[in-house]
Amino acid sequence: MKYLVLGAGLQGRVVGYDILNFDKDAQVVYADVDHENLELAKELVPDPRASFVEFDVLDVDKTADLMRENDVSIICLPHGLEYTHAVYQGLAKAGNTHAVFSDFWQWDIHHTYHQALVDAKVLAIPGLGIAPGFANICIGQLEHEFDQMEEGIIYVGGIPAEKGTCPLDYMEAFSLEAMLDMYITPSTVFEDGVPVVKPNLEVFDMIQIPGHGLAEVFYTDGLCSLTKTMAGKGIKKLAETTLRWPGHLAKMRELEEIGFFSTEEIEVNGVKLRPIDVSEVIFRKLWKKKWGVRDMTYLLVVGKGLLDGKYVEKKYELKTYSDDEAKLTSMELATAYPIAIGAMMAAKDNSGLYGVIDPEVYFIGDKFHEMVAHLGERGLYVYEK
Repeated sequence: MKYLVLGAGLQGRVVGYDILNFDKDAQVVYADVDHENLELAKELVPDPRASFVEFDVLDVDKTADLMRENDVSIICLPHGLEYTHAVYQGLAKAGNTHAVFSDFWQWDIHHTYHQALVDAKVLAIPGLGIAPGFANICIGQLEHEFDQMEEGIIYVGGIPAEKGTCPLDYMEAFSLEAMLDMYITPSTVFEDGVPVVKPNLEVFDMIQIPGHGLAEVFYTDGLCSLTKTMAGKGIKKLAETTLRWPGHLAKMRELEEIGFFSTEEIEVNGVKLRPIDVSEVIFRKLWKKKWGVRDMTYLLVVGKGLLDGKYVEKKYELKTYSDDEAKLTSMELATAYPIAIGAMMAAKDNSGLYGVIDPEVYFIGDKFHEMVAHLGERGLYVYEK
């Protein structure tokens, strides 16, 4: 099977690495416009079954040609509208192929290409990763299991494994640009079955991370496709939340209040810049990953509802740690594994299902249990409670 990885950044290079480790017959083509990203991928994947192409996905014709040469395209590109449109146009032009996407940014754009992909006989599954991604899949599975689901809450965080080991109790686990955007964006949740907007950076609960201690809980805007796929199903409460060690959010809120996260340009010594961009540069240096200091990713998805005549609570939980030997963060692993597994499962799909299919719709029932089994093969165990 031939896999095309579009984007050899933090996610993409680990996805290809994982596929080559678990499919001995696989070939992986890394394609990226950034030469440095390709060099880093070569360091991680010194495998003759991997090849590397300097390539600009915005060239739709060449993108379609490259997609035709491979069985599955894995999209691990930046979160921009132009990339989203270019990839879908390439898929529609290529035809008769499969694709998975690493996340769900610009998620409302994806379904505008549904009919074009149906016509081109293309199966595309956006929104993979950990959250959004496997977390959404767990919500879909819980809704599938309950006779009537009443509540679904996602708790997720990538943080230092122990409090007090890093400045402001954080260490870079994934894109800082995406994280800061998450910090400044109000969140949409569902209460009493209707959407409600919650303020950003507001602690509303605490949760115990087994073996590590209490973490703060705040709402984040990560439901994405769940706002559509779970609509009309009678679910009263639905939310995604993020976890941080106590005290971190109070400091972030102070920085926001005095303007460090502002997206409005200011002029400094004749140079126009946005404070949030300056903050990102400072944080990147402050929170640079320290090998030898473990980070962890923790996910807990809780569902409540009616099952066999009783109101019950069900949970899916996973926890993983950084790999110092491979120089991979816990978030890289927790994100890359579901993407790689999803791509390998999609590669075998000959069901005739085409179009844009959300992960919480596709990976339920037997497919959910298959994904959980494959995660376990990688040491990422999903506990059902």
